Amino acid sequence: MIDPLSVAGLTITVVDALIKLGERTSELIQDANAFESDSNELRNLVNDENIQTKLIRNLLFSECMVYGDKSLFEQFDPDIQRQIELLCVEIKAILQEGVYLLERRYGVSKECNSKESSTASLLNVSTLSLSRNRSTSSGSLHSLSWGRTSPSLPGLLRWSLRDKKRVEAILQSFKDRNSRLKKKVELWCLASQLGISPEHLMHLQVDESSRKLGFDQDASLRLAQLDAGNMVASLELIDPSWTSHLKEIQPIENQGMFAMFMKNNVAYIQENHHYDALATPATAGHDVDARTRGRIESLAKLLHQPKEQVFRVLPCVGWKYLPRQSSIAFVFEVQPKPIGAPVSLQRLLFNSDLRPELGDKFRLALGLSKCIAQMHMVQWLHESFRSDNILLLPHHVDDEKMGTRVAVNYPEPWVLGFEFSRPEPFFSVGHSDFEPARDIYRHPDRQGQPAEMFKKIHDIYALGVVLLEIGLWEPALKLEKNMFSHANNPDAVRAQLIKHAQKRLESRVGRKYKEVVIKCLTGDFGVEDDTKEDLKLQQAFRHQIVDVIEMAANYV
Repeated sequence: MIDPLSVAGLTITVVDALIKLGERTSELIQDANAFESDSNELRNLVNDENIQTKLIRNLLFSECMVYGDKSLFEQFDPDIQRQIELLCVEIKAILQEGVYLLERRYGVSKECNSKESSTASLLNVSTLSLSRNRSTSSGSLHSLSWGRTSPSLPGLLRWSLRDKKRVEAILQSFKDRNSRLKKKVELWCLASQLGISPEHLMHLQVDESSRKLGFDQDASLRLAQLDAGNMVASLELIDPSWTSHLKEIQPIENQGMFAMFMKNNVAYIQENHHYDALATPATAGHDVDARTRGRIESLAKLLHQPKEQVFRVLPCVGWKYLPRQSSIAFVFEVQPKPIGAPVSLQRLLFNSDLRPELGDKFRLALGLSKCIAQMHMVQWLHESFRSDNILLLPHHVDDEKMGTRVAVNYPEPWVLGFEFSRPEPFFSVGHSDFEPARDIYRHPDRQGQPAEMFKKIHDIYALGVVLLEIGLWEPALKLEKNMFSHANNPDAVRAQLIKHAQKRLESRVGRKYKEVVIKCLTGDFGVEDDTKEDLKLQQAFRHQIVDVIEMAANYV
């Protein structure tokens, strides 16, 4: 039984008040003639968000055997508990303003006390939560009787177009904050110390509220990493029908080793990775050695796991060794069938004739930033994040002047190049690689022959380089006259990139975007005493990078 005066008890009270306010808002909007045709849409918005709030309540506060007959909320450390409480209080305050404006238009039931309106009664719950000095029994939320009287003429006159617009803005803000609460709860479920518990992850897989919130897929992916070798049967493509489709891929400048093909009217992308078979007694140089096979299988199985679209990773259907090409081919399914061939972001950057609009730049940057955030949430590192490993597909666009036309689908990039990618617990010291075209995306600590484990901050650095390229719409290699071919000081390379960001980005994509890029390149997120899972860094990255880009993308 949760103590009503504990943080959990007080937070439940706030959440219950939030749910009650949502129900009241829906009732008021139902008869809100002032909204005309928008009323159904707004009411559905409120109802959908209220359903989500109830699911979060059930997930966080239902007692469960997995947690020793306590709630999931009580498993979080005090700082996370406090953040959840404050977020709920903030959302509730937003919705209270909407209820106040709607009640001002429609009046308040005569059954309600004239000195304390229904909204004021609910406001007491926030005061209780923040002061920690009042009993939860004073809330009496469920005993409130909602009702309306017909509005007076002065009341009708007070309801202005400005009030209507204000309520619409409040409800959109309510939706945005509720979405942020959901994302943060998922982050805390998977990226805190709880995320290493198989029992907790399996609970997220099967719990009804967790599944309806969509947490089950990411929990499955996180759980899969803990036992990558035993997830499913081998994904090696042994069916002979694949042999005629998989082929040698001719290198294309500024593009990764990939190609698209059709099989049984399904589109696939083949990505080749160079592999020299070892001449061991077991393989005789004609097969993949056992250690490499294990790594390939683990990676293929992780890529095969169902994922949300926000990962921007195509589902892998399997892999095959191509001895004549000295390559390992990974095969990814593309749905729906694309209307044309994919192209790498880097190829587009080198083609100065193809320049996206400002909004497309921000939406592309947002998709890639969310990709990194999502991968890190499940403790997955990319390790080779570069613009030549980012694919863009064509799609149809309706143009008022030109009609339907084919254009690059910038908002939906796909990320490949997982050659060294693996779950974070594995130690990755890398191999010698002094190629400037790849080194420029690597953190200074990871260039040449790195001696330390790959970290999330290294992926974030690579993202910063790609975001710089997108902002300038220029490949990073061209930011130095010799294309960094003579560069032998990794810190000097980083300084050069930061210099370009400081001098050139603001005039093209704005100050906020410039600050985002510099933050990624410097790694200055103001994080101290982080957890083993880098939870503070992940929260800072989402707040200081993803949220900033998303806000800009919504207004461009």
